Amino acid sequence: MSTGQILFIIVDSFPTPFWLTWWFQLIVLLAIAIALYFFHRSKVKAVEHRAGDLERQLLETRELLSYAKQNEQSSRDLAALESRNKSQLLSKISHDIRTPMTTMMGMAALLNETQLNNEQREYTNTILDSGENLLKLINDILINDILEYSRFESGKELEQKDFDLRNTIEEVLDVFASKSAKQNIDLVYDIPANVPTQVVGDAMRLHQIFTNLVKNSIRFTLNGEIFIGARFIESGDDNRVKLEFEIRDTGMGMTREKVAQLSKGFAEPVSALNTNGISSGVGLIICKNLVSLMGGSIQVSSKEHEGSTFTFTIWLRTSLQQVRSKSIGMTGMESKKILIVDDNETVCNLLTKQLQQWKLSATGVGSGKEALALLSRDSDYDLVITDMQMPAMTGVELTKAIKSLHSDMPVILLNKFDDESYKKHLGLFSSVIKKPIRQHILNEQILVALRNKNKASEQNSKQKLSVDFAKENPLKILIAEDDAMNQKMVIKVLNKLGYEPKMTSNGNEVLEEVSFNDYDIILMDVQMPEMDGLEATKMIRLCLSVQPTIIAMTANTLQGDRDACIRAGMDDYISKPVKLEDLVNVLEKWSLHAQQKNG
Repeated sequence: MSTGQILFIIVDSFPTPFWLTWWFQLIVLLAIAIALYFFHRSKVKAVEHRAGDLERQLLETRELLSYAKQNEQSSRDLAALESRNKSQLLSKISHDIRTPMTTMMGMAALLNETQLNNEQREYTNTILDSGENLLKLINDILINDILEYSRFESGKELEQKDFDLRNTIEEVLDVFASKSAKQNIDLVYDIPANVPTQVVGDAMRLHQIFTNLVKNSIRFTLNGEIFIGARFIESGDDNRVKLEFEIRDTGMGMTREKVAQLSKGFAEPVSALNTNGISSGVGLIICKNLVSLMGGSIQVSSKEHEGSTFTFTIWLRTSLQQVRSKSIGMTGMESKKILIVDDNETVCNLLTKQLQQWKLSATGVGSGKEALALLSRDSDYDLVITDMQMPAMTGVELTKAIKSLHSDMPVILLNKFDDESYKKHLGLFSSVIKKPIRQHILNEQILVALRNKNKASEQNSKQKLSVDFAKENPLKILIAEDDAMNQKMVIKVLNKLGYEPKMTSNGNEVLEEVSFNDYDIILMDVQMPEMDGLEATKMIRLCLSVQPTIIAMTANTLQGDRDACIRAGMDDYISKPVKLEDLVNVLEKWSLHAQQKNG
């Protein structure tokens, strides 16, 4: 046996190491597989745990977001409720005060129409004057409350409601009528024919912008005028229109440095606006905020001692709602010659332009002397409209001179708000219109004066209440009024005018009555039980084939109340306490409207 064979035998006789055996290697492989399994399992569990944590966090975030949204909505709902409650409170205060005052002042006015001795007439006039003073106080308190409240509301979302742009501007000017009269400031406005007046937007916010800017102008204007102008800029999608407004005054103006500072403030964030003594600043900050909210911008231009002009743009939408116009057409009056006398060139030009739009032939002059010279050369004028406060010759003096030349010439007097001196010469005038001038009042008084040219002097010498009135203005009248004392007062007034009206107490009774009988005019209270006047008006406009004239006769006189009545389908608006001359004028106005329509 060889040596190699021996060695092989020796080696082969030793056992194989266990780590090289198949069963050990199998165990190792199984151990590795088990380890990999548990490692993978731990990783999966870790991922699942992490996913669970993320899902819980997501759910918590969603819950927090939902809770935040609920809180935000709850806050909005609470703010809206507070807003409605405040508005309703102011409306209720106004309504509850004005309703009994209607009876009190109405009865006093009726008493004043009877045969009284001098002492009794003095007492009744005192009652009426005190009532008027109380109304002014109420208006001032309510208006101030509304403005103060709207300042706190300036950051809220905008409303989108139909409103009358002309009426909004006229309401703003009415707010400052008394103060401007004391400062001998004329308040005038102009809305060109291409500017839509029935629009959709936030009327209260726009009212607030105008109010703050006019208030700012009055603060720095000692005399002259404050003018509000409107201009159409462009149209966009969804009936959107961009309008520009300017508030121009003849006040003390500002230096270049102050204009630059204020202009810079208007271009910066709201919080940066600082007027540095130009005004209180709060009103202008609110204006900038609201104009920005309406998608526009605001600028200022001014020259020292020459006045200031604030210009702002906003976006509104033209209304698709058909609105019943308060102005009467001038059918049959085309080319009637009107002479306008006013030393304020702006007012004279605007009145001339307005009358020409109504297809009347209007001529304007700046003084009583010019008017008399023109009338002496051309006596073919049908009506004179004159301002009361003019240098050299007042409206009363001019009217007396006109009457000495043309005794039958009707004259309409334009008079500042608080001036009662004309009452000593009331028989001279066809009517007296208080400034600032409302377009529909000017419209109706011109028509009345022209139609009654030959009777003006005779009518002015009569009592306000005469049974002949119903003969000249035949109307079938329905009254909707729930207050018993007001029912009694209105019935008595209409009886003295020669009417026999039908009385109802709520909207349901009105609908039942108009279902069986036709009426020319409905004097509609707004707040009534069962169905209010607004809802009753909407039902009448939807259901009746022959439509009556509906006149709101209401104690609701806050901002927006007039627009709400017009939106509901009413034709006109008389605020309580109802003045006899207002009721007579509105009945005569719509009687003429009916005669035009039928004739």
